[in-house]
Amino acid sequence: MSNARNPKSSNPFLKWLKNLQWVINTQKFLRSKTPWGVEGMTLYDVLRFFGLGLINGSVSIRAASISFRLLLAFFPAMILLLSVLPHTPLEPDAVLDALLLFFPGETVSLFEQSVSDLLEKSHGSVLSIGFVLTVVYASNSVNAILAGFNASYLLDKKGNAFIYSLMSLLLLVILVFMLGVAVLLIGFSGQALTWVSSNGWLPGGLVPWLNAARWTLSLILVYFSVSLLYHFGNSERDKWRTFTPGATMTTLLIVSLSLGFGYFIMYLDSFNRLYGSLGTFLLLLVWINANSSVLLLGFEFNVSIHKARNEARSNLQTKSKTT
Repeated sequence: MSNARNPKSSNPFLKWLKNLQWVINTQKFLRSKTPWGVEGMTLYDVLRFFGLGLINGSVSIRAASISFRLLLAFFPAMILLLSVLPHTPLEPDAVLDALLLFFPGETVSLFEQSVSDLLEKSHGSVLSIGFVLTVVYASNSVNAILAGFNASYLLDKKGNAFIYSLMSLLLLVILVFMLGVAVLLIGFSGQALTWVSSNGWLPGGLVPWLNAARWTLSLILVYFSVSLLYHFGNSERDKWRTFTPGATMTTLLIVSLSLGFGYFIMYLDSFNRLYGSLGTFLLLLVWINANSSVLLLGFEFNVSIHKARNEARSNLQTKSKTT
């Protein structure tokens, strides 16, 4: 690896840090761990690449770019979704419960009135406008995510911008389908379970298990959506890996962020009274940016594992040639 890929060895602070006993002990411990089962590939190598990617990869700038595109797509997507809902048997409360899967609690109040209004009346013109705007801005959002991945410091091979534009349209269709199924699982299946149970067609003891199953399936769909983005966003990908540490980390952090923001907003009554809907909107912006950062962190972690694996294999090949 070239010197450009490593921190400056002449830095006196880094020299002092490396000589600390606890740092030396930590390095020894990390070098002894090989969690991915590849000979010569240690946890230290993965974290070293991960650190380089975070330090040199302008993660905050890339996250801000993704957040801006997601925000542009957010409101047209909500308009389209809420315009379709009057043609379904869903109740407003069920829709809001489904939205809570993706958004922190109080932020749903931003479009609570719109949910009620659009479910009571059908707006054909709004549906048409929402569809056009959603396709344009949502595909741009997916493209921004892929471009953010492509800008990773650790990727030597960069993807083609035109190919990414085409892939973003295909991914948009797949992601809309998967996330739409997740919303229906939370919204419609909850109503169906309540109706079936109230008519005595389902033993009461099964209802909690079925509720847990529908939430679990929804989270699995979110996980596969993240995994899909990571696969197509990596121009150095070799084969499809359904379960990756980065996708797992990202899914858990997204759920944790949503729950954390929900509790955080609940305890900010004074903030809500002072700023009202504007304060809720600002919190939504912070939440979108936090999730964009998490999405990039998970990708960087996957690429770090990929780089460490390739480095280990390259070292093994070099050793075999010299012996």
